[in-house]
Amino acid sequence: MEQHPATPSSADQPVPVLVHAAPRFWPFVLTGAVLGALIGAIIGFLGEPSMDYTVGSAIGFFAMFCAGLGIGLGALAYVIIDRVTSRKTTQKLAVPLAGDTTSEQQG
Repeated sequence: MEQHPATPSSADQPVPVLVHAAPRFWPFVLTGAVLGALIGAIIGFLGEPSMDYTVGSAIGFFAMFCAGLGIGLGALAYVIIDRVTSRKTTQKLAVPLAGDTTSEQQG
């Protein structure tokens, strides 16, 4: 693989780039899962006892079901917040470094 060094004239030219602050996906999903599991555990604990199921199995069932719902709601919240923040995209000028050859390798 042959690498081409950056020419001094191209290193001085500013390149327009789009910049926006994007939220991270996994904190939204994990927060939704944990909150959903907690709400489900509370529902299972406070629910009416059954002769067919133990309290522990009811807590586990509702915790898992509500955790799944929480994951979906967390992902939905991520998509909404990402759409809102992507509207605030700004264009900046970036000057590439003389030793930066990643732009030549991609093109």
